Amino acid sequence: MTTPTQPFSKTVRVNDLALHYLEWGEADAPPIVCVHGYTGSADAFNALARHLHDRYRILAFDVRGHGESAWSPTGAYRYADQASDLAEFAKQLGLDKFVLIGTSMGGIIAMTYAAEHAERLLGLVINDIGPDAEAGTQRITQMVGSRPDSFATLEEAMAYRRAMSPILAARSAEDQHELALGVLRRGTGGKWAWKMDPAYIRQRVERGPPARPPLWPVLQALPCPTVVVWGTESDVLSEAQALRMVDVLPRGELVRVPGIGHAPTLVEPVVLAALDRFLGGLHAR
Repeated sequence: MTTPTQPFSKTVRVNDLALHYLEWGEADAPPIVCVHGYTGSADAFNALARHLHDRYRILAFDVRGHGESAWSPTGAYRYADQASDLAEFAKQLGLDKFVLIGTSMGGIIAMTYAAEHAERLLGLVINDIGPDAEAGTQRITQMVGSRPDSFATLEEAMAYRRAMSPILAARSAEDQHELALGVLRRGTGGKWAWKMDPAYIRQRVERGPPARPPLWPVLQALPCPTVVVWGTESDVLSEAQALRMVDVLPRGELVRVPGIGHAPTLVEPVVLAALDRFLGGLHAR
C-alpha cells in the first residue's frame, strides 16, 4: 500500500527495455529526476525523497542492468546508452524542464545527457564524480567484481554491505534494509542475489569502466545552475577536480561534505540545507 512515505513503483518502456522507476510527490509538482550509482538502485534516493516529496515530484529510475529494470540483451552499457534511456524517460513522462540529480555513475550519465539536452535542465546536482576518472573508480569495479554472487540470508548480505561501506554502515537499520532490498532479491533456492546483470559486471571487470565522453566542454557550456557535492574523503572525486568543476561551470557551486567518502547520501545536514536553498531558488524565479 502506498503511503506518504512510500513511493509508487512504476515501469515505462524505454529503448526497447522495461525501465523501472519510483515516483514520489504530486504529479503537478516541480519534477526532479534522480540517477543512482553503479552499486545502487532507485532506492538510493528514498531518504532524500522523503525530505522533498511534499514540495517536489521525485522520479528515480533503476538504470538498465540494475534493480528491477531490464538487462540489455546486447550488453549495451555505455554511458551513451544510459543517457539515451534518461532522455527517452524524460520524453515519455512529458518532462519539459526539470532538475537532474546524479550520484557517482549517475553523475556521469547526467553530464552525458546534458551534452545533448542542456536546454531541458532547470538545475543539475552532480554528486561526488567528475569528468576525469580517479583511483576510486577502479576500486569500485574491483569490489563489485570480487563480491559473493549470493548470500544465504538477507542479514548476511547486509552485513557484507556494511563491511564494504562505512557510509552505509552509519545509516539507520531501516535505511540499510530498504537499500538492500533495492539491490538484492531472493531467488527460487532461497538465496539472496544481486539485482544486476552479471554480463555487465564481467564487461566492466574485463574492460575497465566505460570510457567517459569529453565532459569538460559540457560543464563549460552548461547554462543551468549546478551544484557539485564533494565528500572530502572521497577517492572518486578529488578536491582539485571538484574545484576545477566549479571554476569552469558558468553557474557552479561546491558543497563540501566533511569527513565523508564516496559517495555522500545527500541527506547529510549540510547537503540538505544546500539543496533546499538551491531548489527553492530555482523555483522562485
